Amino acid sequence: MEKSRGIILALAIAAAILAAAPPCPAAEKNNNKDDQGIFAEDERGEERPGRGRGRDELTEDEINRIMVDFKKRNPEKAKELSDLRKKDPEKFREELRKHATEELEKLIDERSQKWRQERQAAFLEWLEKNFHDESRELARLKVADPNVYNKKYDLVSRKYYRIFEVSRRNPELAEVLLEDVKLQKRQDELVAKIKTTKNQEQNKKLTSDLEEVVALRYDVILRRRQMAYEWLLKRIEDLRNQLRDSHNEIIKYQDPKTKEENIKQRTKDLLEEKKRFWD
Repeated sequence: MEKSRGIILALAIAAAILAAAPPCPAAEKNNNKDDQGIFAEDERGEERPGRGRGRDELTEDEINRIMVDFKKRNPEKAKELSDLRKKDPEKFREELRKHATEELEKLIDERSQKWRQERQAAFLEWLEKNFHDESRELARLKVADPNVYNKKYDLVSRKYYRIFEVSRRNPELAEVLLEDVKLQKRQDELVAKIKTTKNQEQNKKLTSDLEEVVALRYDVILRRRQMAYEWLLKRIEDLRNQLRDSHNEIIKYQDPKTKEENIKQRTKDLLEEKKRFWD
């Protein structure tokens, strides 16, 4: 029994660690591929230039904009790069990153600013939908006093931005978090009124209202914990599957015949790649 509990605890801890760590792009990329042998795993994550679509890869429109600006600064080199672009697009991109550093930095700043503006607009739209009063106050301050608006926006974003982000990934959890925030607000309002009310009848009514709100919060907190429990169960199951697959894979590659096949195939691949290179 104690051993079983120890295993479950270890799985839970490992699941929490896996949840905190970002997913490995290379692993995701190879999940649905046919098995290519143990050597293929050794080279996972090696992305060759010009292949795939990364977040930092330039679009054709962005390249054109960079070339226009770079041409103003260095016409001769821009002409060389333009010719190279026609002959060898992959090499052109490498050279562009080397020489057009100022233009690239400008583009990165523009990207970041655009992303921040889009996220802020989406957050404010979400705020208007879920916290109308605070959204309206922000809109008023933006016109009346931009400095105060910035401070108020920082406070509001610290308070609600996490829920906004959760709503994009897990709407069900976001609804629970929203409900909890609203109940906490109502709870604090009632506590403040009770402390300042001298009328016993009114105090009794407010206390009864407070108990109802606390009961609702109790249920909400329980829902949050239930969701966390279910999520953890799923992570543990996923981890069990990963452990099983990893164990089976090790057994597979320990087989002498599989080892020999992998070595021969890898040697063949290396020689063919070398031949293609020299051709």
